[in-house]
Amino acid sequence: MIVRKNEFLENFVYNTAYEIGKDYFKSKGSKIGVLAFLRYYGCTICQLDIMEFNKLYEKFEEMGADIKIVLQSTPDVIKEADKKAKLKFEIICDPKQELYEKFEIKAAESLEGLKAGNIAEKVADAKSMGLSHGEYEGNELQLPAMFIVDGNNKVIYSHYAKDGADIPRAKEVLDMVYNHICTK
Repeated sequence: MIVRKNEFLENFVYNTAYEIGKDYFKSKGSKIGVLAFLRYYGCTICQLDIMEFNKLYEKFEEMGADIKIVLQSTPDVIKEADKKAKLKFEIICDPKQELYEKFEIKAAESLEGLKAGNIAEKVADAKSMGLSHGEYEGNELQLPAMFIVDGNNKVIYSHYAKDGADIPRAKEVLDMVYNHICTK
């Protein structure tokens, strides 16, 4: 099912590195939900996105937002990464890409397609912060997506990326959440 603005998100069950069989709606409760589908933890720009969300986590929390990032990574990879990154939100582990398939998040047709857009700029930002590519996992051509739902699970933002860097940065997402709260 394609996630569309002004429609309701379909519930799903997910696994983290620490728990299995979690219900998304129960976990999120009545909070605004930020659901970012990235590639895998070893991906340099994915590490950057995760780090930026981690840095702004308290601001999201103050606004009543729940952050979850979906990765193709295995629980073991996330447990190891968490030791260093000290993640403040849940990483949904989807190494079989069941949620990517459920929400019809496609892969790029080629490596060139994945690397289009502003990916060079984002890679440069990541490298300037000392991030480097780690272990390869899952579908290397997987494109990202970003969904934001309100407290009733109605989609207020839906974006399917056209290239590997084509999703809003954490600060932009924070601004979207703030604007949604202000216009209620």
